[in-house]
Amino acid sequence: MTKENQIAKTEKNSFLTDSKSFEHTWRVATAFAKSKMIPSHFQNKPEDCMVALMMAQQLEVNPILALQNLQVIHGNVGFNSSFAIALANERGNFIEPITWTSKGEGENLAVTAHAILKTGKEISITVGMDTARKEGWIKNSKYKTMPEQMLRYRSATWLIRTHCPEVLLGMQSSEEIQDVQVNVPVGGSPVDMINQKVKEKINITEEANKLDDTNTKLQTVISDSIEEELDDQDPFN
Repeated sequence: MTKENQIAKTEKNSFLTDSKSFEHTWRVATAFAKSKMIPSHFQNKPEDCMVALMMAQQLEVNPILALQNLQVIHGNVGFNSSFAIALANERGNFIEPITWTSKGEGENLAVTAHAILKTGKEISITVGMDTARKEGWIKNSKYKTMPEQMLRYRSATWLIRTHCPEVLLGMQSSEEIQDVQVNVPVGGSPVDMINQKVKEKINITEEANKLDDTNTKLQTVISDSIEEELDDQDPFN
């Protein structure tokens, strides 16, 4: 790892180790949680907004875009597929934007996502309704109402996670999470565990601030008491 990458990695995670950075991020998250212009599942939930801001920082994306495109499903966090596709195209992972071709109709419909890597290698991933049936994705009603669009999402995000997983740091898309019943690990889902750590950090910070206030007040009382005692003992008073 180069020195520049080490510095970048340290800066991305500074809010976890630096109290001032953490408190600043928490204030921003609290302000966002009060806004009516963010998705309802983030409103009045500063802890969830905090997690979203942390993810935005790791992915180096605008925090507003992260809030608008993050979904919490089955206790797991995923980005909308359209956002993942736009991110992969915008970051130059491919020479040209992802394209699709479709074949067949109805239960025989299959969609292929195509792209060309910067090396010039042509890549593609095909996902069809037969796969959707075998994997149990068709429990999602959208495969009946908008099958081609869903297969476009699945083929493109599959292609992205296979050939350039760094785009989403290995995260799943919200559509992938919806299609598959995720087994929540012991101790809660990833977002629950992150939220718990955030709450613990917040509690520690708040307790430390309360202790500082108490110490300041105690020092003031002691100082006043000493001054009063000295005034009482002053023979010239």
